[in-house]
Amino acid sequence: MAKNQRTIDIASVNSPHDVQSIEYNPASGGQKSLIVGPHLLPIQIAGTYTTTPTAATAIPYIGANLAVYNNSGTAASITIGNTPTLTSQAIGASDANGNVGVACQPNAWTYLSMGANQYVITSAATLFVYIIEDPTKITAETGPYAQQNVNGILPIS
Repeated sequence: MAKNQRTIDIASVNSPHDVQSIEYNPASGGQKSLIVGPHLLPIQIAGTYTTTPTAATAIPYIGANLAVYNNSGTAASITIGNTPTLTSQAIGASDANGNVGVACQPNAWTYLSMGANQYVITSAATLFVYIIEDPTKITAETGPYAQQNVNGILPIS
């Protein structure tokens, strides 16, 4: 059984000195203080893109984090799971696989971690789902140490 590890694409890592020179504004003689939100990406499916997965839709990789905006005046739900036959669950309801409908407040953002799940479905087309760009992804580790820490059991040293 392969162990899942979170890895980072080092091509996207900047030197702390690069960041420091970007955030300093020589014209004003001070540090920039601009709040910037996450980079949001649509879900890519079959060569096209969507932000309204009202049918079970696969996220391109496991370990993704989602930003969901409910553009309605009423609460709605989003359900995540591991099968392409995933069905939308009402807020707080769960299916036989333990997938639960997560509440999304009206006219507000909800943030979810997909964990090891790969499919998502919403209860309404008024929920807009975005993948939060993150250079880390969960990858399967293979080899002699892949069995370590499975089910919380540490190897004897």
